[in-house]
Amino acid sequence: MKKHKFKQINNVKKDFNSNCINAELTNIMEQLNPVFLSRMQQILKDDYSAFITSLTQPEQKAIFVNENKIDANMFKNLNPFSLQQIPYEKCGFYVNEKLGKHPLHHAGAFYVQDASAMFTVNALKFRGDELVLDMCAAPGGKSIQIANKLPFGTLVSNEIVPSRCKILQSNIERMGLTNVIITNDSPQNLSAAYGNTFDICLVDAPCSGEGMFRRGEEYIKPWNENLQNMCADRQLEILNCADKCLKVGGKIIYSTCTYSIMENEGVVNKFLASHNYKLLPIDANFSRGIDLKETVRIYPFNNRGEGQFVAVLQKNSGNTVNSAPILKLKSTNFSTDFFKNNTNLNIKEYEFNGNLYYVPNVELIKKSVNFWSLGVLLGETNKVFKPSHFVFSAFGKQFKNVLNFNFNAAEVQKYLKGENLIVDFLDCYGVIIVNNCPLGGFKISDGKFKNLYPKGLRN
Repeated sequence: MKKHKFKQINNVKKDFNSNCINAELTNIMEQLNPVFLSRMQQILKDDYSAFITSLTQPEQKAIFVNENKIDANMFKNLNPFSLQQIPYEKCGFYVNEKLGKHPLHHAGAFYVQDASAMFTVNALKFRGDELVLDMCAAPGGKSIQIANKLPFGTLVSNEIVPSRCKILQSNIERMGLTNVIITNDSPQNLSAAYGNTFDICLVDAPCSGEGMFRRGEEYIKPWNENLQNMCADRQLEILNCADKCLKVGGKIIYSTCTYSIMENEGVVNKFLASHNYKLLPIDANFSRGIDLKETVRIYPFNNRGEGQFVAVLQKNSGNTVNSAPILKLKSTNFSTDFFKNNTNLNIKEYEFNGNLYYVPNVELIKKSVNFWSLGVLLGETNKVFKPSHFVFSAFGKQFKNVLNFNFNAAEVQKYLKGENLIVDFLDCYGVIIVNNCPLGGFKISDGKFKNLYPKGLRN
């Protein structure tokens, strides 16, 4: 009798779950444009049903571990979250927790990033000494991945929209990346300034966003039949600009987060028809592009991330575009005493627009480019040198006076709230380090602790 009741309860649960799924399917089908659905049915054929069902599933959170601050295996051993390895990215992990206020997030140990988006940079192997241009970089996930692959190279990370450039800068700063220059310019202007300069160009192009539909109505609502035409024209123009920036033998990684053939295979085919490039095969266990088997399509039903398209193209012959003259920067020694007294570093600094910078590659600072950041912002040219937060994030491990804590220490929470700690240091500048990751700075003056963690970042 008890067994029979148990079966009845299970049947009720199955019916309830089935009804919930059917309701979600109905809801998503009502939101999506019939033209989009018809196209996806033609593309996916037998996989169409699995695709539609996948749109009802919750978004899968994932993180990229920033090895500029902490080794991925060391991070795994800390076991701060429910980590599951992403198979194609050694620094990538699926997670389930909310992470924005976690001390290791504040300290730049990881970046929250879609799992499918992490594949894009891994479509190509890096030597580690390349000059790389990320043409459409904000909010910065792929730039962070690239910078981690360039121990001896430099990345120019570009974003045309100033408000998004501010977000990009904030993420680069939190990661403590010393090999990134940020520009706030158009692809056209970059192509005029950086002729035949870069080994690799990433074009993670603005698109119609069909691969993000699982994230909800705000992504679905803007879609219309004409959007992909407008996006395809813009994407082709950006690729044309990337071509001018690229050296002969250099490579373009082209990616979108849409399923549109017009924006993906269509754009690639048009570009190949007018430029001397070849498609390079991508080694991956994903769906292949429509009639372009060298390319990759990622769907939420065959990966736990969102939708993505990736192609890698290699440049076979050159063009006549010249690089713009280098902007001559003024070398100063305004911060010399600070670094000598508080760190083990000898930083060469340059002045630009009233700010002091550590510049990873002065030859990439061109006269005609609108720069947002020349590298690591050291501080302003005021009467007394005051180090920026970026100094502590980027160079924190080289400071003489440090306070080391575990991520779950009470002192870390106090620091992140802007409170002061009790220490026995003499007057100095120092750094709070959390599990080997520099979090932020402090100043001791007359025996008093001053919390230098920026107010806008505090919990």
